[in-house]
Amino acid sequence: VGRKSSTFMAAESEIPSFEHTLSTLREAHVYKLPPRPSAGGWRCQDWPKSNHIFSGRVRIVAHGNTCTVRLEDPESSTLFALCPVNNENIELSVEPVSDSSRYFVIRVQDPSGRHAFLGMGFVERNDAFDFNVTIQEHVKHVHREAQAAAAAAAPAEPPKDYTLKGNMSIALPSGHMPKTREIPKGPVAPGGMLLAPPPNAGGGGNRRRPVGVPAAPVSQMVPAAAEVPANASLNVTEPFGFANDPFSNAQSESEWVQFN
Repeated sequence: VGRKSSTFMAAESEIPSFEHTLSTLREAHVYKLPPRPSAGGWRCQDWPKSNHIFSGRVRIVAHGNTCTVRLEDPESSTLFALCPVNNENIELSVEPVSDSSRYFVIRVQDPSGRHAFLGMGFVERNDAFDFNVTIQEHVKHVHREAQAAAAAAAPAEPPKDYTLKGNMSIALPSGHMPKTREIPKGPVAPGGMLLAPPPNAGGGGNRRRPVGVPAAPVSQMVPAAAEVPANASLNVTEPFGFANDPFSNAQSESEWVQFN
């Protein structure tokens, strides 16, 4: 098994990486730069139109961790200039100007290693945005790959020992919880509040009876019903329905208003 895994790893390391295009921008203009200003950075307004030397497409190509910006003729695909991107510091290869978001200064290099700085500007602002974002994303991808490889190659941490050393002991609670005080239950109002208990019989509230005084009988506490004579009868012919009504004789018959 070990021989197979080592053979597989060796074959994997020999797999060649292919070149793939990250972005293609159809039109850009290239300028020969004047001497670099002492302060304030590059400004595209200082580039005269007479310094224009090339117009073509821009192709950003990745080959493994290497990224290059290629200026090509759109008809014949002939390479005009090549700008290798520095993955550690992008501005050493591609530097934005201080007065426009569509223009950059790129560091081009020939196969012999000689280099020069050229000005490059895009016709469309969206092309300039895509150019900048594509390079930034490539550099971030390279950094993530490097961090993942370093984490995989780092030795694993030894397992932690959680055993007790010597005569160390751990005290655990017995599990008996103190009893909580029970709240007496009472009638609950609709709002959720407890109601006070009803007063004692007889309307005395919480007043106590003096010592030595007997309690009153129930017959004296509750008023007796009115006694009605056995021979009483209801006379429905009276004006207000009752024979003994005190209001029945309050006015004489002569005082009644008669309607013809």
